[in-house]
Amino acid sequence: MAFKRCCYCGKIFLPDPRVGDRQKACSKACQRLRKRENNRSFSRRNPGYWRGRYDYLRGWRLTHPDYQRQWRQRRKAQNKATLFEIQAERLRKAIELTGRTQFYLREIQAEFLVQPSLGASFVFQSP
Repeated sequence: MAFKRCCYCGKIFLPDPRVGDRQKACSKACQRLRKRENNRSFSRRNPGYWRGRYDYLRGWRLTHPDYQRQWRQRRKAQNKATLFEIQAERLRKAIELTGRTQFYLREIQAEFLVQPSLGASFVFQSP
């Protein structure tokens, strides 16, 4: 992948391979500038996009007064469950990795015990 020049600060950077040629900014600060520029551009092209929406929303919220509180509670429960799932997955992977590491170490140890020395004089002494 080729190096690119940042459109915002002018620095040379190596784009993330997942983004490739589409990446325009080199850092988080430049990405924020890009986002701000895109938001302004959208607002200029669509001047009435945000107008007239609140009246509809206010009426809907009056008819559904507990919606946001219930939504937050559901969301909090989902996030807590996913946090536990993530921790459980990490633990499972760590246990699996430990088991594989022990297996490979036993294989290496067996190879040392089975193979004749290759001319080197290694002396293994037990304590």
